[in-house]
Amino acid sequence: MSAPEIRGVNHVGITVPDIEVAKAFLIEAFGGQLLYQSFGPQDPARQGPEFERAVNAFPGTVVRAQAMVKLGTGPDIELFEMHGPKQAQPIRASDFGITHFALYTDDIEASVARFEKAGGKPLTAPREIPYATEKGPRNKVCYCQMPWGTTMEFITAPDPMPYRQHTDLRRWQDDD
Repeated sequence: MSAPEIRGVNHVGITVPDIEVAKAFLIEAFGGQLLYQSFGPQDPARQGPEFERAVNAFPGTVVRAQAMVKLGTGPDIELFEMHGPKQAQPIRASDFGITHFALYTDDIEASVARFEKAGGKPLTAPREIPYATEKGPRNKVCYCQMPWGTTMEFITAPDPMPYRQHTDLRRWQDDD
Protein backbone atom coordinates (compact mmCIF):
# COMPACT_ATOMS: atom_id res chain seq x y z
CA MET A 1 0.00 0.00 0.00
CA SER A 2 1.41 3.41 -0.94
CA ALA A 3 1.44 6.40 1.37
CA PRO A 4 -1.47 8.81 1.01
CA GLU A 5 -0.75 11.97 -0.95
CA ILE A 6 -0.70 15.14 1.13
CA ARG A 7 -1.86 18.04 -1.01
CA GLY A 8 -1.08 20.89 1.38
CA VAL A 9 -2.20 22.71 4.51
CA ASN A 10 -6.00 23.07 4.62
CA HIS A 11 -6.39 25.47 7.55
CA VAL A 12 -4.76 26.86 10.68
CA GLY A 13 -6.80 26.96 13.90
CA ILE A 14 -6.54 29.93 16.26
CA THR A 15 -8.32 30.27 19.60
CA VAL A 16 -9.31 33.87 20.30
CA PRO A 17 -10.97 35.65 23.24
CA ASP A 18 -13.68 37.30 21.08
CA ILE A 19 -14.63 35.83 17.71
CA GLU A 20 -16.40 38.96 16.46
CA VAL A 21 -13.28 41.08 17.08
CA ALA A 22 -11.06 38.41 15.49
CA LYS A 23 -13.23 38.08 12.35
CA ALA A 24 -13.30 41.86 11.89
CA PHE A 25 -9.53 42.04 12.34
CA LEU A 26 -8.78 39.29 9.77
CA ILE A 27 -11.10 40.94 7.24
CA GLU A 28 -9.65 44.43 7.78
CA ALA A 29 -5.97 43.49 8.22
CA PHE A 30 -5.68 40.85 5.49
CA GLY A 31 -8.68 41.34 3.22
CA GLY A 32 -10.05 38.06 4.54
CA GLN A 33 -13.42 36.65 3.53
CA LEU A 34 -15.76 35.01 6.04
CA LEU A 35 -16.56 31.61 4.54
CA TYR A 36 -18.94 30.49 7.28
CA GLN A 37 -19.68 30.55 10.98
CA SER A 38 -20.75 27.14 12.26
CA PHE A 39 -22.17 28.51 15.49
CA GLY A 40 -21.92 31.63 17.59
CA PRO A 41 -22.43 33.08 21.05
CA GLN A 42 -26.23 32.93 20.56
CA ASP A 43 -26.08 29.12 20.15
CA PRO A 44 -25.63 26.49 22.86
CA ALA A 45 -21.97 26.21 23.86
CA ARG A 46 -20.00 23.10 22.94
CA GLN A 47 -18.47 21.47 25.97
CA GLY A 48 -18.12 18.27 27.93
CA PRO A 49 -15.81 15.26 28.24
CA GLU A 50 -16.31 14.03 24.66
CA PHE A 51 -15.36 17.44 23.21
CA GLU A 52 -12.44 17.80 25.65
CA ARG A 53 -11.08 14.37 24.70
CA ALA A 54 -11.55 14.93 20.95
CA VAL A 55 -9.53 18.17 20.83
CA ASN A 56 -7.35 17.76 23.94
CA ALA A 57 -8.97 20.72 25.74
CA PHE A 58 -8.56 21.34 29.45
CA PRO A 59 -11.56 20.00 31.45
CA GLY A 60 -14.24 22.65 31.79
CA THR A 61 -13.45 24.41 28.50
CA VAL A 62 -16.44 25.89 26.69
CA VAL A 63 -16.51 26.69 22.95
CA ARG A 64 -18.77 29.66 22.31
CA ALA A 65 -18.20 30.12 18.56
CA GLN A 66 -16.41 28.77 15.47
CA ALA A 67 -15.85 30.44 12.08
CA MET A 68 -13.72 29.94 8.96
CA VAL A 69 -12.00 32.86 7.20
CA LYS A 70 -10.28 32.68 3.78
CA LEU A 71 -7.01 34.58 3.27
CA GLY A 72 -5.82 34.86 -0.33
CA THR A 73 -4.74 31.56 -1.91
CA GLY A 74 -3.32 30.04 1.27
CA PRO A 75 -4.91 27.85 3.91
CA ASP A 76 -8.03 29.08 5.68
CA ILE A 77 -7.98 30.39 9.25
CA GLU A 78 -10.37 28.59 11.59
CA LEU A 79 -11.28 30.72 14.59
CA PHE A 80 -12.52 29.35 17.89
CA GLU A 81 -13.80 31.39 20.79
CA MET A 82 -13.08 29.19 23.80
CA HIS A 83 -13.17 29.98 27.50
CA GLY A 84 -11.97 27.71 30.26
CA PRO A 85 -10.60 27.44 33.75
CA LYS A 86 -7.01 27.19 32.52
CA GLN A 87 -5.97 29.25 29.49
CA ALA A 88 -2.39 30.18 28.72
CA GLN A 89 -1.23 33.28 26.87
CA PRO A 90 -0.23 32.82 23.21
CA ILE A 91 3.11 31.04 22.89
CA ARG A 92 6.37 32.72 21.93
CA ALA A 93 8.83 31.64 19.26
CA SER A 94 10.96 30.00 21.98
CA ASP A 95 8.11 27.72 23.18
CA PHE A 96 7.49 24.20 21.87
CA GLY A 97 4.71 23.79 19.35
CA ILE A 98 3.48 25.80 16.40
CA THR A 99 4.67 29.33 17.02
CA HIS A 100 3.39 31.30 14.03
CA PHE A 101 2.06 31.15 10.49
CA ALA A 102 3.31 33.17 7.54
CA LEU A 103 1.44 35.04 4.82
CA TYR A 104 3.09 35.67 1.47
CA THR A 105 2.64 39.20 0.11
CA ASP A 106 3.89 41.05 -2.94
CA ASP A 107 4.03 44.40 -1.05
CA ILE A 108 5.27 43.81 2.48
CA GLU A 109 5.36 47.49 3.49
CA ALA A 110 1.73 48.04 2.47
CA SER A 111 0.63 44.76 4.09
CA VAL A 112 2.31 45.64 7.40
CA ALA A 113 0.80 49.15 7.32
CA ARG A 114 -2.69 47.70 6.73
CA PHE A 115 -2.14 45.17 9.53
CA GLU A 116 -1.05 47.92 11.95
CA LYS A 117 -3.98 50.18 10.99
CA ALA A 118 -6.36 47.29 11.78
CA GLY A 119 -4.92 46.98 15.31
CA GLY A 120 -1.99 44.57 14.88
CA LYS A 121 1.53 45.22 16.19
CA PRO A 122 4.61 44.78 13.99
CA LEU A 123 7.56 43.53 16.07
CA THR A 124 10.03 45.23 13.68
CA ALA A 125 9.85 47.06 10.38
CA PRO A 126 10.03 44.82 7.29
CA ARG A 127 13.67 43.73 6.99
CA GLU A 128 15.92 41.67 4.77
CA ILE A 129 15.67 37.94 5.36
CA PRO A 130 18.72 37.14 7.51
CA TYR A 131 19.31 33.54 6.40
CA ALA A 132 21.73 32.81 3.56
CA THR A 133 19.44 30.09 2.18
CA GLU A 134 16.61 32.63 1.67
CA LYS A 135 18.53 35.81 0.83
CA GLY A 136 17.76 37.91 -2.19
CA PRO A 137 18.10 41.64 -2.71
CA ARG A 138 14.33 42.21 -2.39
CA ASN A 139 13.39 39.30 -0.09
CA LYS A 140 11.95 40.60 3.19
CA VAL A 141 10.24 39.41 6.34
CA CYS A 142 8.32 41.01 9.22
CA TYR A 143 6.97 39.28 12.34
CA CYS A 144 3.86 40.77 13.92
CA GLN A 145 1.36 40.14 16.72
CA MET A 146 -2.39 40.04 16.30
CA PRO A 147 -4.45 42.00 18.86
CA TRP A 148 -4.91 38.88 21.03
CA GLY A 149 -1.19 38.00 20.92
CA THR A 150 -0.87 35.34 18.19
CA THR A 151 2.36 35.78 16.22
CA MET A 152 2.29 35.81 12.43
CA GLU A 153 4.82 36.63 9.73
CA PHE A 154 4.67 38.51 6.46
CA ILE A 155 7.16 37.33 3.84
CA THR A 156 7.96 38.40 0.31
CA ALA A 157 10.53 36.69 -1.90
CA PRO A 158 10.48 38.16 -5.42
CA ASP A 159 14.12 37.11 -5.87
CA PRO A 160 14.89 33.38 -6.18
CA MET A 161 16.01 31.85 -2.89
CA PRO A 162 19.40 30.11 -3.16
CA TYR A 163 18.10 26.80 -1.76
CA ARG A 164 15.82 26.47 -4.79
CA GLN A 165 18.85 25.80 -7.01
CA HIS A 166 19.16 22.41 -5.31
CA THR A 167 15.50 21.34 -5.40
CA ASP A 168 12.70 20.92 -7.86
CA LEU A 169 10.05 22.19 -5.46
CA ARG A 170 7.16 24.03 -7.04
CA ARG A 171 5.41 26.63 -4.95
CA TRP A 172 2.20 28.53 -5.49
CA GLN A 173 4.15 31.74 -6.11
CA ASP A 174 6.13 30.24 -9.02
CA ASP A 175 5.57 31.90 -12.37
CA ASP A 176 5.67 28.70 -14.40
